[in-house]
Amino acid sequence: MTKQQENYWGDVFTNENQAAEAFKVFRIKKGVICKKCDGTKHYWLTHKHQFQCSACRFRTTLRSGTLLEGSKLPISYFFIAWSLIIKNNNRVTLEEFQLETKHKYYEPLWEYLHKIKNHFKHEDSQKIAGDFIEVTGNFLLNKSLKQLTNAK
Repeated sequence: MTKQQENYWGDVFTNENQAAEAFKVFRIKKGVICKKCDGTKHYWLTHKHQFQCSACRFRTTLRSGTLLEGSKLPISYFFIAWSLIIKNNNRVTLEEFQLETKHKYYEPLWEYLHKIKNHFKHEDSQKIAGDFIEVTGNFLLNKSLKQLTNAK
């Protein structure tokens, strides 16, 4: 991970709306699967902030079926956790995570970080890191291009 990528990621980490948009891109890249019919074609309902299955119209939230399912923590914490894990080769302390998130309470962060670290340990960590860097990099590049276009 380059210094430039770390600086760009700071934008996503601090803004929950941008983090949600980047996470949506991440979900689309990984593929959204309908829990009702196993369909893989979905479209985004902007006003509901959910995916809807093209086949059966079942709605799937942004967090559903991911590591964020059941968590009330901000989506930006996902990016903070992954960047720390990738940067430190899955050696992240709860204190580091709490310092980065500025979150007051210990327990929800512990559960969340534990879940993410286990996932990273048991899955193909190189592929996860590559996907994460690609998606966040592309998201931030597109965001920068939109800002340049709007400035003209």
